[in-house]
Amino acid sequence: MTRSVVYSRRAAAEVEEITAFLAEHSKVAAERFSQSLQRAELQLSQFPNSSAPGPLPGTRRLIVGNYVVSYRRRGSDVEIFAVRHSRPGDAPGPIIS
Repeated sequence: MTRSVVYSRRAAAEVEEITAFLAEHSKVAAERFSQSLQRAELQLSQFPNSSAPGPLPGTRRLIVGNYVVSYRRRGSDVEIFAVRHSRPGDAPGPIIS
């Protein structure tokens, strides 16, 4: 069963900020990030339990390049609620809290 993947407002803003930051430095990097997120959405729509459990009950984390995509099941949807750099101290993009 394929599920819809949706972004919380916060996660959508994080993706927009990361993409803008990357585009300032490299259009190719920004496009690669966008494509990686699209592949992650496809994976999550088909296999929502395919990644590691997150620190909070009912959450999961998927590594997408240098970023961690945090998500949870919301009814029949998969909701991405955070997108953050995996190594904040070395982040080539914005650190979003």
